[in-house]
Amino acid sequence: MSLPYRLAPHASLAAACALLLSACGGGTGANDATPQATALLEPTVSPSYHLTPVLPPAPDDIDANGSNASALRAPTSVSMDASLLNVSTAGLTADNLPGSRRQILDASKPMATTTTSFYSPAQIRALYGFDKLPAASLNKGASQGSGQLIAIVNAYHNPTIAADLATFSQKFGLANCTTVATTAAMIASGSPVAKPAAGSGCKFQVLYANSAGNATTAAPPVDKGWATEIALDVQWAHAIAPMASIVLIEAPNSSSMAGALALARKIGANVVSMSFGAVEFSGQSSYDSLFTAPGVSYIASSGDAGYQVNWPAVSANVLAVGGTVLGGSGLPRVESGWTGSGGGVSAYVAAPSWQSIAKPLAGTRRAVPDVAYNASTSSAVYVYMSPNSQTGGNGWMGAGGTSAGAPQWAGLAAVLNATRAAAGKPAINGLPAFLYNNVASRPGIYTSTIKDIISGKNGTCALCNTRSGYDLVTGLGSPNADLLINYLAAL
Repeated sequence: MSLPYRLAPHASLAAACALLLSACGGGTGANDATPQATALLEPTVSPSYHLTPVLPPAPDDIDANGSNASALRAPTSVSMDASLLNVSTAGLTADNLPGSRRQILDASKPMATTTTSFYSPAQIRALYGFDKLPAASLNKGASQGSGQLIAIVNAYHNPTIAADLATFSQKFGLANCTTVATTAAMIASGSPVAKPAAGSGCKFQVLYANSAGNATTAAPPVDKGWATEIALDVQWAHAIAPMASIVLIEAPNSSSMAGALALARKIGANVVSMSFGAVEFSGQSSYDSLFTAPGVSYIASSGDAGYQVNWPAVSANVLAVGGTVLGGSGLPRVESGWTGSGGGVSAYVAAPSWQSIAKPLAGTRRAVPDVAYNASTSSAVYVYMSPNSQTGGNGWMGAGGTSAGAPQWAGLAAVLNATRAAAGKPAINGLPAFLYNNVASRPGIYTSTIKDIISGKNGTCALCNTRSGYDLVTGLGSPNADLLINYLAAL
């Protein structure tokens, strides 16, 4: 999704913004204000989620007791009219999805069918190897991210996110998160978020960020598209790291993300998840300081437009997550490159020294993505949003996009840091460099800890195909989480 660039005020980054002479960005949210001619430049970003064009049946209660029993069976599959494949699933919301579905079905004549699948947290955890990590009781919850703080940065407001997270957790037998209400006194203290301790359970908190990078009591307006993104990000970061604490930071609009990112650093987050993007632009490196906090892992979706380079994923300080498609009916994991996976060679960012493995494809420029994860709506994940009079249904939707992969890699990073902390080791400082230097550069380690994706493409260009080793569709590949975490935790 790449719509016109817009102007936006941002006083705290005046020096950086003055350097931005030209740029292009993503689509605006429904509530964006009219730009002012004298405003400074900041990229307008779009969420990078997709919804399936059909609503899934509500999941049953097989996992509600914490048994993870659904991991032993195939994902729920729904046959649908193949005409629905022509529906653009990017940016669908719970409100317009049923209408799009009826419109296409009414226009259809002969009915060819196709199938879309819906995965539970237990099924995804088993496919990627998280279920092979030690039980939480054996390491004070380190294998579930205890003691770590994940900041999820988005725009606008989701008014039901705490209740929806509780419903999601109960349905799938995940650890419940204690909701912390942010008060004016907490904000005035300068420390609105308490650092979680090792062995502690999940706490969930929402902060509203202003353009200066401070917390405020003023909630942003509601935007239904961004609310859907928020639900996906929060629920699936929690699915992977259920004992990690989560702080959702909501920017006032989609052109003021820098303040929200600055606030993520102020509160001491260990991992920052960013499922949004804009087409890269000439002054993007001016924002790199937003992604350089010591001991913090910054993770971003690479975009859903296929062969295209997006910011902030292109920053050399950010781990860019591309997309795959899960196939088969369960274990073992069958995976191919997703057609929408954002990737390519940057026009502006020099190749980091640690990304030498990409030089045959990218030359002297930064290549994206770095890694990959399930993203296709044909292998969607369950997401819950409170139903209302407009959406009807049971509240359950199927979601995909590289938006789904970024928060799950954030969960992986939280588990990795918690495991390192349990062994007396520091948090990862610069996740992309750490991953390339310690995994990609060591063939034996690479082939065991990362699944190399060798089928699929994200365009028609010569570089748009997956291949053995690094490629511009899936990067290094997708994680064998247990092996990757155990290896990196020991370094």
